[in-house]
Amino acid sequence: MGRTSTEIALHIDFNSHYYRNIVRGVARYAAVSGWKFYTHRGIPEITKADLMQWQGAGVIGRITPELEKNLRQRGIPSVNVKADYVDFPVASVLMDNELIGREAARYLIEKGLRRFATTAWSIQGASGQLKVEGFIKALQQYGYDATILATQKEIQQAGKVLQVEKSEPVGFFAAEDFLGRMVMDACEDAGLRIPEDIAVIGVDNSPFICEMLSPTMSSIELGAERVGYQAASLLNRLMQGCAVPDEPIMIAPERIVGRHSTDILEIQDELVARALRFIRDHAAEPITVAEVVDALFCSRRVLEKRFRKEVGRTLHEEIRRSRIERACELLRDSDMLIEVLAEACGYSRRERFNAAFLQETGKTPSAYRKEYRFGKS
Repeated sequence: MGRTSTEIALHIDFNSHYYRNIVRGVARYAAVSGWKFYTHRGIPEITKADLMQWQGAGVIGRITPELEKNLRQRGIPSVNVKADYVDFPVASVLMDNELIGREAARYLIEKGLRRFATTAWSIQGASGQLKVEGFIKALQQYGYDATILATQKEIQQAGKVLQVEKSEPVGFFAAEDFLGRMVMDACEDAGLRIPEDIAVIGVDNSPFICEMLSPTMSSIELGAERVGYQAASLLNRLMQGCAVPDEPIMIAPERIVGRHSTDILEIQDELVARALRFIRDHAAEPITVAEVVDALFCSRRVLEKRFRKEVGRTLHEEIRRSRIERACELLRDSDMLIEVLAEACGYSRRERFNAAFLQETGKTPSAYRKEYRFGKS
């Protein structure tokens, strides 16, 4: 293979939901860079064997220490996007796997759960272990621990392993979505209910695994497009002769997508739980505190007092939080104009929407959308 000075190679598994999202981020950057890509039968993917002899401008992908050395000796810069090794190349853009685990722990604790379990079985490389470590460290800060299912046999027997003290539900963190589905299937086979007995959250938010099966599964949306965009930006700087950064670039997970597998009643006060449901169901409407009170046929003073005690926020604050949460989803998933989006979230004026969004997130709506799509620069 002769050297093609503007050709970029992607050393990835294009069948992976995670890597396809990374490719989207690379493509977004490449749209203004003029790059050309190595392809095989139309797929932007190169094998390790071909890469060891390929002569091009730069590489993004799953870079092993051996491969990084080979490319460096041939003067080809590379950027790694997967934490397969503890000592991964410094020129890396990686998901913050420990933070993923910590976010899962926080989410399950906020659901009112007090028993926990986790698994990263079968995941090659350090990423799964880092997620589990982050999960356990976060639990320990709150005085909790977790049962670890370390083998396929333990996962297949998850229902039996976790059936002890069945009256107390278990919050389960799976380091990949497919592991979460395996755990859910095993628990249902053992007669446990999802989510009443086992509340499960996975990682990567794969549509088929999470949404096209019943019950649907909660998952952590990584926002891997930002990994691809930042990796392409870093590779461009390396190709221009810039120095390798002192530390890998770490990307925080985007958000938690809650579905049926964690939809447990974490609020003990039934009146407060009904208020939360009403607010959640009407987040797209310009509802008021008075309308919540009227819908529940109760005293405003009683509801306000019990709501603040149970949730830690006022009814007004919860309405605003629910509206802004919906706004964040629309900013991420649509190209809706801000003015139209504000109205869809119950705000008649953009100024009021901007002020509420800034107060809740610390960012303007435009900055939030830009950061989600392009990552922090």
